Amino acid sequence: MKTRPGGGLLLVLLLTIGSSIAPASWLGWTADVADVVRAPIMPVSRFGTSLASWLRPPRDLEGRPVNEAEIDQLRRDRDRFEQLWQSQRVRADGFARQLRQLEGLPDAALRSPHPPLVVEADITGRDPSDPRSPIELRMPRDGGERLAVGDVAVWNGQQVLGRLSHVSPVRLMVLPLSNPESGPIEVVPAHTSAGTYMPRMLLRQEGRGLLVADIDRRVVLEPGARLVLADHRWPAWAQGLGIAIVVGIEALDEAPLRQRIIARPAVDAPAVSRVSLLSASKQGEVP
Repeated sequence: MKTRPGGGLLLVLLLTIGSSIAPASWLGWTADVADVVRAPIMPVSRFGTSLASWLRPPRDLEGRPVNEAEIDQLRRDRDRFEQLWQSQRVRADGFARQLRQLEGLPDAALRSPHPPLVVEADITGRDPSDPRSPIELRMPRDGGERLAVGDVAVWNGQQVLGRLSHVSPVRLMVLPLSNPESGPIEVVPAHTSAGTYMPRMLLRQEGRGLLVADIDRRVVLEPGARLVLADHRWPAWAQGLGIAIVVGIEALDEAPLRQRIIARPAVDAPAVSRVSLLSASKQGEVP
């Protein structure tokens, strides 16, 4: 370098070009090449920022100097208000879902003197191979004293999954409609011609997880027909909720004047993960 003029400049130039095209991982202590330039500048930058803050402290809208403690308190207040705002957003979204559930209920529920309360709950346990098995739910945060045995679990607004059979501080149990312990359910077809007779039928549980009912042969029903609740043993606001869908019709050799309706529950119990609980606003309304 001493014997050749310009040799040092060439060496520095070659080193600069080599380091610029070399992988950043070769540096070892950082993966960003810019840190090589930033590292010696940062202490000077921080000192300059501190000096500028001391010479010209921040002021509020009225021109009053604001110390560091007040700035920290403002940051904490900002973070707290942000958290409260997000919490209210979540709560408002929950109220919106409840409103959509109420709007999806049949007209009979809204005409009831005491419309139901809506509480959402997550499914935490079930036997996916048996649609008749009881279903375990997590106790909702706002469920507490509002839920009781007999409340109705629905999916998709107005399709009945079952009814609560057990309520504890931490969990709930639902008996699906196909469970034999649910008992028979009185239903009517969802759609009939104006002025025509609305046949009532008593659905009972069948061993394969289906529901069956024997009705007059003159009643015309086709597969795919929806059956809705019309049972006085259930709350008044639950009348009209979807119960089952007809999947077949069989002739009865032992009763030629009657036929057997075969239906499946409106809700496929093993397939859902979240349900809504319709609870009476007064405990005395639950039969």
